[in-house]
Amino acid sequence: MSISADNAIELSKSIIAEFHRYFVAEGIDNYDHVMAIKRIITATCSHFPNESIEVERNLLDHALDLFREEWIRLAKEDEEEYDRKEELEEASRVFLQIYKTEKDVR
Repeated sequence: MSISADNAIELSKSIIAEFHRYFVAEGIDNYDHVMAIKRIITATCSHFPNESIEVERNLLDHALDLFREEWIRLAKEDEEEYDRKEELEEASRVFLQIYKTEKDVR
């Protein structure tokens, strides 16, 4: 039985979303969160070498959206006033730096 890249993307998105909920509920730090998501994306891409760029982009966008939503939720809780655009940029920077370098961002 084979699965299409589109079906794999949808399945992986649901796995990423479930892991995201777990990370948020358990207070897992950003590094461990992003690295686990990267493993899911890498594993999915490995099954679709001819479509890996599209698969990675799609899953990375989904994971980044979830990460940024949580970042904004926490900013709202922590600060009376916050700059949404600035917070979204910072969330993206942190996520992508960890994702690309596999190093913690302090």
